[in-house]
Amino acid sequence: MLNHPGSMECYVLADDTRIKEVLLNLLSNAVKYNRDQGRIILNGKVTDDLRLRISVTDIGEGLSQDEIEQLFIPFERLAPSNIEGTGMGLVITKFLVELMDGTIGIESTEGEGSCFWFELPLTH
Repeated sequence: MLNHPGSMECYVLADDTRIKEVLLNLLSNAVKYNRDQGRIILNGKVTDDLRLRISVTDIGEGLSQDEIEQLFIPFERLAPSNIEGTGMGLVITKFLVELMDGTIGIESTEGEGSCFWFELPLTH
């Protein structure tokens, strides 16, 4: 359930453990790849096709189109060597989102930051 002052109440069909893992991974990546003194924006909105889109936006370095195409490939590390990781976080995140009948994507501009989002179907 998403409930924020001034917003409508809505529900998604999702596993609570999986959705926590997805959010944790996207938020921790936003922290890891952000700029010093950067900001992270977490947003939720209902799409026209009745899905809930959750987005995590940072103001880090952003990604090129070539890097975006490699994001969901297992063990493909795009990060500098001083940033911890295995290259599996986004692969697992995508798998978990798809298990919940969802979709995941990214919008990014080099030098400006990235917005990772996922959508899940709404339910009553």
